Amino acid sequence: MPEFGVERDLVVYNKLLDVFPKEVFVPRNFIQRMFNHYPRQQECGVQLLEQMETYGIMPNVETKVLLVQIFGEKSHPMRKYQRLMYWFPRFKHTNPFPVPQQLPEDPVDLARFSLTRIANDLDAAVTVYQLPCTDITESGEQLTLPHIVGIQGPSQMELLAKHNPSRPVFVEGPFPLWLRDTCVHYYILRADPLPPEEKVEEPYDPERCLDYPLQLDLDLDRDFGDEESFDVEDLDEGPVFAMCMTSQGDQATLNQWISGLQQNNPILGQVPTLFRLNAGPKELQGVSDTESEHHHRPEQETRPEEEREVLEQEEPRRSQGMKQ
Repeated sequence: MPEFGVERDLVVYNKLLDVFPKEVFVPRNFIQRMFNHYPRQQECGVQLLEQMETYGIMPNVETKVLLVQIFGEKSHPMRKYQRLMYWFPRFKHTNPFPVPQQLPEDPVDLARFSLTRIANDLDAAVTVYQLPCTDITESGEQLTLPHIVGIQGPSQMELLAKHNPSRPVFVEGPFPLWLRDTCVHYYILRADPLPPEEKVEEPYDPERCLDYPLQLDLDLDRDFGDEESFDVEDLDEGPVFAMCMTSQGDQATLNQWISGLQQNNPILGQVPTLFRLNAGPKELQGVSDTESEHHHRPEQETRPEEEREVLEQEEPRRSQGMKQ
């Protein structure tokens, strides 16, 4: 069905159910119902309904009528239909950040949608630093320029303005982000966490909010069985100043992104920038192939000749010791 593009068409699912013969698989008595009358056919109907559940297709009244005519009211496919009709309306709008069924085909629009989904600040602005284009040089070579789309919020700009110029910032990535069946990669501009001696705690203002205070000092009676300590590791990953997406994640392309950020963040001209770039998906696939070949080699071939000679000398000694 995905090959023909009909995996989300309810009419096609009803047509597939209509292929089953009517009133043949319906149990006639409680014994047939108890022993799962025509199990292979019922399993086929349940698998069809499970595929509808996977793609988020809501059954309709026609689906119910077909299931009753084919398998009966007390069959397994009918119970699966009842579960779908019970849970689908309740979980339909539970996701506050839904992903559309059809993702944007334009890479710039897809990067814009992905970055706004990652960003925690609703006031973050998306900037297109470079559009994808193809240029021909004087020598006749065809040069393809990738797209560069970045996002940065006002709070991130304030953190970057307060950053110590003697401490470097890092460009890291690529990090994967899955949107349904599509995987995109993004890069971040971050800094290492501050050491404990340089951290400055902001003074607490108890009158900041009178209706909903931010801190309450309550002396509650605790029992001896109450445990106040929690075994939770407190990690400080450091601030993230900006994010971007590009189709070509080399250092030259990311340098253009940093140059575009300097227009609104002039401190980047004083801070050293280091690149911590991982291998892309293609490079990682090549490395995994070589590692798999290395692991699948026979163990004797990986041993050097000297080690083989030592093992051949030790084998007679081991056999004599076992006889003794």
